[in-house]
Amino acid sequence: MLSVIFCGNSRVETREVPDPRPAPGEVLLRVRASALCGSELKAYRAPEGRPLNGGHEIAGEVVAVNHTSLRAPGDRVAVDVMVGCGRCHHCLSGDPKYCPELNLKIGGHSQYVTVAASACLLLPDDVAFDTGVLLGGDFVGTSYRAIKRLGLTATDTALVIGAGPVGLGAVSLLRFLGLRVLVTEPSAYRRDLVARLGAVVLDPHAVDVIGVTADLTAGLGPDVAIDCAGRPETQNLALDAVRVKGKVGFVGENSALTINPSKQIIHKELTVVGSWYFTSADYHEILALYRRGYRVDHLITHRFPIEQADLAYRTFAAGETGKVLISLW
Repeated sequence: MLSVIFCGNSRVETREVPDPRPAPGEVLLRVRASALCGSELKAYRAPEGRPLNGGHEIAGEVVAVNHTSLRAPGDRVAVDVMVGCGRCHHCLSGDPKYCPELNLKIGGHSQYVTVAASACLLLPDDVAFDTGVLLGGDFVGTSYRAIKRLGLTATDTALVIGAGPVGLGAVSLLRFLGLRVLVTEPSAYRRDLVARLGAVVLDPHAVDVIGVTADLTAGLGPDVAIDCAGRPETQNLALDAVRVKGKVGFVGENSALTINPSKQIIHKELTVVGSWYFTSADYHEILALYRRGYRVDHLITHRFPIEQADLAYRTFAAGETGKVLISLW
């Protein structure tokens, strides 16, 4: 089969490798759609190569099973890459990402992958694989989880910081749910994308974001700010821009941040929420939104055959894309 291999220093190759074999409890999946995620870029840019690619947003069809009745050949599925033990408190409560034996399944930019049968989320027959990989992956799932945990209402004004893939997913959901959305994004390409969704677009290099968002909200500031960029300056912006008694959601990954808790959180009486990955229950709620008319296909801006994986990554890393998909066949 063909698979993408990370070679180090922002280089990838497409190579012929042996087909994988499912272990007991696993299925062999023929990958029909695989999406690039910003979380892959750290490994992509690392100086050392990797035996696998970072692909983890995948959808496809089951072609073989090994000692499991949870899924059968022919099943169409999206994949929850957070695979737990299935026995601990977190797994039994439907949130395996906190399992102490968590296995993060990667390598999805391949024609075939093996995954735990329990991680396969059934994809309805009328949902295309290209759509399913967005509804059942980070793009919508991560954004939906954050919005759900923040408890937003249609009367709220939301500031989304960063319109990369997760930020785009957040804006699309918030607009579908009827919220007024303000977006700050340095890329002109991505500002154009969110403008088409009906968001108010701000260039952080050209305007005072805190001042403008205050002016747009009668001097109060947004009800909620969601940081999808994961940088110290954007996370501080979220805390500073949101109104008194507002809510802040941290979604973008960042390992270190210096804040002033008294000024930014305590005296403003903020609610601050961290949100990571979605659950299977969230996935079914997202499918319910799809049934009500929520659509995301127009946010797929680039598709590349697997033979052009290097070009796909270079294009994605440049930041001038929406969602990027790799076609495996």
